[in-house]
Amino acid sequence: MSSRHTEQDSRLGMIWQKLDLNLIRVLALVLEEGSIVRAAARLHISPSAVSHALRRLRQSFGDPLFVRVGQRMVPTPRAESLRRAITDFQADLEASLARGSRPGAEFDPAASARLLRIATPGALELTLVPALAAALRRQAPGWRLEILPFERRSYEPELVGGEIDFVLEIGGHTPAGELVARAELWEDEMVALAGPRCEVPAGTEEIGTAAFMMLPQLYPLPWPVGQNYLDVALARDGQHRRLCASLPGYAAVGLMLEQTDLVAVMPDRTALAIATRHPELRILRVGPRRRSPLLLLFAASRQADLEQRWALALIRRAAASVPRPVSVLPA
Repeated sequence: MSSRHTEQDSRLGMIWQKLDLNLIRVLALVLEEGSIVRAAARLHISPSAVSHALRRLRQSFGDPLFVRVGQRMVPTPRAESLRRAITDFQADLEASLARGSRPGAEFDPAASARLLRIATPGALELTLVPALAAALRRQAPGWRLEILPFERRSYEPELVGGEIDFVLEIGGHTPAGELVARAELWEDEMVALAGPRCEVPAGTEEIGTAAFMMLPQLYPLPWPVGQNYLDVALARDGQHRRLCASLPGYAAVGLMLEQTDLVAVMPDRTALAIATRHPELRILRVGPRRRSPLLLLFAASRQADLEQRWALALIRRAAASVPRPVSVLPA
């Protein structure tokens, strides 16, 4: 290792020794939310207190951490590197707690083998699932990942019985009793993805609901039932989308949007994953903005299981690595 890297590592170690860990939680939530106001709401403190914490963090790390671009707060490269460090710290802490729950017990994921079964909506097959599969292959090559189609029903019997390890669900509406624990992984904003033939003029970044409702739309079914939360919410207000085509999943969405005037609404991270593969597509915000959490469901009784806790930490790290469009980050 070079002397320059050794000096940097030493300096960083001194920073972490002196840093108030409460500030790290503030930084983690601002990175997650992209907003001082929303981070403050989750911390149950005032926005000014969050701003003060950020000032202290900037002084400690010698970096602005966030820069304002228009109405958006964008993390600096240093802040992005800290995001991964924070996620790793959380995962290591959870793993240490798991080991402590069973004295003398040790778990080596690289030397273990098992089946990991997760039920997930199709939108996550373009975002979290690939990131999780890559991490699993690196760290536990003996494990086998099985992705099951998501259904709008209670998974409590399968989770408690061990038939399914985790359920990923968007929106927080999946029925679950006291035997099921929940962990929030991220929050998505519902956006529209449009191609070059779309009626919305080039350069437009946001459209209102009235204009959005008039656009011809493609509907990729998020699960094997046609009903979805967006259309239910719109129907309560007497509004209905112009659904001109539907797909059983997301595999053909990019090509269909490129070749038609249709638009498709979906979580922002999924939209980014498709737009990355199809550069002619663009992401449009739809006002008023609708957000929904991504939740991880698992059996509360299995939280002390070493393999289960390690898998939970792995899923958290994979979720933190999934990029979100800068254009939709709240100010």
